Amino acid sequence: MRVTKKSVMAALGSAAALTTIMAAPVFADPVSAEITNEESTLNTAVWTDKAAANVQSYANIRLEANTDSESVGVLLPGHMAEVISNDGNWSRIKSGNVEGYIRDDLLVFGEEAKAHYTNVCGILGTVGADALRIRAQANTDSQILAVTENGSKLKVLGDQDGWYHIDYNGEDAFVKAEYLKLDDLSSVAMTTQEYQEKLQAEAEKRAEAEKAAAEAKAQAEAQQAAKAKETKTNAPAQNQQTAAPKEEQPKNSKPAANVGGQDVDLLAALIQCEAGGESRTGKVAVGAVVVNRVKSGSFPNSINGVVYQGGQFSPVTNGSLARTLANGARSDCYEAARAALNGENPIGGCLYFNSGSGKGTQIGNQHFY
Repeated sequence: MRVTKKSVMAALGSAAALTTIMAAPVFADPVSAEITNEESTLNTAVWTDKAAANVQSYANIRLEANTDSESVGVLLPGHMAEVISNDGNWSRIKSGNVEGYIRDDLLVFGEEAKAHYTNVCGILGTVGADALRIRAQANTDSQILAVTENGSKLKVLGDQDGWYHIDYNGEDAFVKAEYLKLDDLSSVAMTTQEYQEKLQAEAEKRAEAEKAAAEAKAQAEAQQAAKAKETKTNAPAQNQQTAAPKEEQPKNSKPAANVGGQDVDLLAALIQCEAGGESRTGKVAVGAVVVNRVKSGSFPNSINGVVYQGGQFSPVTNGSLARTLANGARSDCYEAARAALNGENPIGGCLYFNSGSGKGTQIGNQHFY
């Protein structure tokens, strides 16, 4: 089935590994001599003999030019193939390790193929300088948005007078073309066997993650219930006329809506597991990722649902979250959780984080993107 071509300018989280703008970049030019405009994957002429799959799931690559013929491979949405010949109904193609026939109505060709591939799969470039400035406009007087390090990957949207137009955290930005080498077109066909193995591996991984998440959630709930029962049993009797102390809120913050005490406990425990050794900003950033997911519409709409979503947070699957919940998180992690729930956010709209350095915003030993 054909699908409507999306805008080539679709946002994708930047793959740049960021350093502080105040650093003094040392520029090198190890790649500019290797690339010519004629060879560039952004050059429309390069796409004259290429096609891209314009489908929702995949296009079958068949041994012969008819729908009864054996499928020898698949071309996933947006993936590229070289067109060897075309009879007006079928195209004989070669892509990756697969050669065969695809119906023309499942493909787009030439410049449209370039746009579709760029939109769906993305054309990436590798930084070849020690440090490369990302600018708001295509000129050296423009604002510096960030600095990327050697080897970082950037998504390229187009070229403009010696500059590459890139996607930087969902926003338009520019880098000097001479310091960015465009990668080869790597989104190509798979054999039928490779595709079946891919589906099986994904299903097994998904099932394992869901099972581990369910077990961890059940364990955490049981431990919380046991802890609550123990607290109630050991609590001294209180005068019924004495009001319970109010939970302290950070100054100049509004309490988050629809957030209960168990949500605070859960988020504080996750922060301790994921960022216990980080600065306060690093702890709040982890909490902000969870809050961003709740608000995004692309993840479960509750703290509990986001944290226990299958395959998302390793402390859930390895049991450390359940142990932290049972023992109680540290006070600094509770403070960071409350700050995040009350709107403090040092990472903007980031929905993911990872340890070490890499793409996105670096805070301490983690990067957020």
